[in-house]
Amino acid sequence: MGYVIEPVNKNKIVSHDGQGRVDVGVDVEFGNNVILMGDIKIGNKCKIGNNTLLRSAVIGQNTTIEDNCILGYDNISGHFYDRGNKKGQEYTQVIIGENVLIRNGSTIYLGAAIHDNCWINHNAIIRENSVINKDTCIGSHCICQDNIYIGEQCLIHNFTQIAAKTRIESCVFIGPNVTLTDNSPIGYLRDLPNTIRGPILCFGCAIGGGATIYPGVVIGQESVVAGGSTVNRDVLPKSVVGGNPARKIKNINESDRIKAGIRSLFGIE
Repeated sequence: MGYVIEPVNKNKIVSHDGQGRVDVGVDVEFGNNVILMGDIKIGNKCKIGNNTLLRSAVIGQNTTIEDNCILGYDNISGHFYDRGNKKGQEYTQVIIGENVLIRNGSTIYLGAAIHDNCWINHNAIIRENSVINKDTCIGSHCICQDNIYIGEQCLIHNFTQIAAKTRIESCVFIGPNVTLTDNSPIGYLRDLPNTIRGPILCFGCAIGGGATIYPGVVIGQESVVAGGSTVNRDVLPKSVVGGNPARKIKNINESDRIKAGIRSLFGIE
C-alpha cells in the first residue's frame, strides 16, 4: 500500500496497493485516508468518507459511503478457515448500486450485492453472497449473515439478526431486535446433523419488535407477527399470530393489507 493515485485536494490522498485497475468517475469526493485495493470502479458524483477501505468494489453513481466503512471485507481469512473449515468458495467483488447510502462504521463483505436506492445504517454488517434489492433500508447494528436474500422496499429496523440462508420477499417490515435463526437441531460439538436453513418471510408480512423466528419457518403473505412472539411453526397467509409459542389470533382485515397499488406492482392480487 501507499502507491499514490491522485491527490484529491490538500491533505486528502487516495492510495492503492498497486494491484488491479482503478476507474474513478467525475465529481467524486474522497475523504482522508481512503485505501483502494484490487479492481475498483466508482461512478460519478460519489462521496467516499474518511478512513474507508474499498477492496474489489464496484460502486454506482451518486452513492455515499460515510466514514470508517469497509467495503469488500475479506471473508475467507481468519483462524476459523485456517483450521480446515474453508468452504472452497471465493468471493471476488462487492457490488453497490446507484443512489445508495452506507452510514458510518458499516462492513460489507466480498460477494455481497446492494442494489439501487438502498440505505444501510450505522455499523451494519452484510456478509458474503447476500443480496439486498432496491429501495430497502437496513437499520443500525443489523447483522445480515451469509447467503441471505432480501427483496425490494423492505424496512428492517435496528439490532435485527438475519440468519444465514434466510429469504425475505419484497415489502416486508421487521421491527427492532428481531432474531431470525437458522440452526436446527443445534449441532455444535454434538453428533447431530448441523442443518442451516433460515426462515422464509413472504411478501408483505410484518414482524413486530423483539420476535424470534425459528429455522425454516415460513411466514405467509401479508401475515403479522406480534411483538415479542416466538414462532416455531409456519404462519398461514393473511394471519395475525402472537405469543410464546405463537398461535393464530385472527385473520387480517382487507384494510390491513399492503396497498393495492403496491401489490399490483409485484403481481399480487
